[in-house]
Amino acid sequence: MNCILSKYFAYGMLIYTLTSLFYLVSTRSIGTPFNDSLSKEQKVIKEESIKVRKSIFIQGILLSSLTIFIYQPFQKC
Repeated sequence: MNCILSKYFAYGMLIYTLTSLFYLVSTRSIGTPFNDSLSKEQKVIKEESIKVRKSIFIQGILLSSLTIFIYQPFQKC
């Protein structure tokens, strides 16, 4: 039983790691709206940025999950 729990934990951590890497690469060119603008428009810019980054992070979760489902790197556990 310990191996099964460890395998699922490993899958979860791998998904999170791959998602984080995907997020970092995908958001490099987006910039940092909060630091770039301190005007009243900043709140609107920030909200749009949150939506875009959230979408990219969710895409990373889906892509990582699909990749792990296909390759199953911890199958032998």
